[in-house]
Amino acid sequence: MKSPRYQPRSRKWLAWITSLLALTVIVLQVMQHDAVASASLKWSQLLPRHGWPLALATALLPLNWGIEALKWHLLLRRSRRSMNQSYREVLVGSTWGFLTPNRSGDAVARVALLPAEQRSLGLRSFGWSAWAQGGMTLTFGSLATAWFMSPLAAAAGTKVLWLIPMLALAGAAAWWTLGWANIRFGFNALMWLQQRFKLPTWLDPETIESDQARPHFPLIIALSAARYSVFTCQFALGLIAYGFGDVTVLIPAIAMVYWGNMIIPTAALAEMGVREALIVMVLQPAPEMVVPLMAGTFFIWSLNLVVPAVFGAIVGPRTMTIAHED
Repeated sequence: MKSPRYQPRSRKWLAWITSLLALTVIVLQVMQHDAVASASLKWSQLLPRHGWPLALATALLPLNWGIEALKWHLLLRRSRRSMNQSYREVLVGSTWGFLTPNRSGDAVARVALLPAEQRSLGLRSFGWSAWAQGGMTLTFGSLATAWFMSPLAAAAGTKVLWLIPMLALAGAAAWWTLGWANIRFGFNALMWLQQRFKLPTWLDPETIESDQARPHFPLIIALSAARYSVFTCQFALGLIAYGFGDVTVLIPAIAMVYWGNMIIPTAALAEMGVREALIVMVLQPAPEMVVPLMAGTFFIWSLNLVVPAVFGAIVGPRTMTIAHED
């Protein structure tokens, strides 16, 4: 094990430079966003009507990302002492996920921070965590499409519109089925393939956990459901702060927005345009409430994506140093 002070100076400088560049891009992109830069907006419209929902949403931020860190920690089967390192890796991953399409940089950054012998496990761990979290988004989103399409189909007098929620539900079912099949038959399938083909290192069955050593998937799925509930509540609180009080309408609308974000390939920097369009389309607010609706959406986007990305850029150099101590 090498002490951080023995690390090559070039590696330390590279860690700081990359993190500062990421931080600069994040700040510039946020300041150039229409929700901030447009001179046509009245700043009074951007002020919340109630402060307590935003305070509560902010208080839930460590829980939101803490659950994600706990999933990462459990899937890597780490000791309690390394939970702080798991949280750091998740934050650094959020920084690079913020800058890449569909947050693909999140996986790359997390895996890169692991010791070389753990990277295959890290790649699979990220995949399982994303599978469980994505399953929640697809499941609740597909139910939300049924809620959204029901009055439209009734008004149009046609059942054709029900094809959308039916396809969405089928997609969610297929997502869970493929994951279950991987859990149930994946190891045996890889053993069969290994006998016939040369597999890449990260697919080598000898490096993949057996049935007895696999992580407790029901717990990972439960944690994913808990995290989905947390960031859905944060979104709802953000909208309540700006005058939208009907929770029975907000929750399915938010579920549909998250579903739309998942199926439309975007980088986190572009998600605001997708979220704005979807939330306005679904809620159909009065003209005077459009700007407050966008303001509440922008606040939660900034809270849940920008703030962790900034913290990830700040703790990145130290995390990179620790990751390379061996």
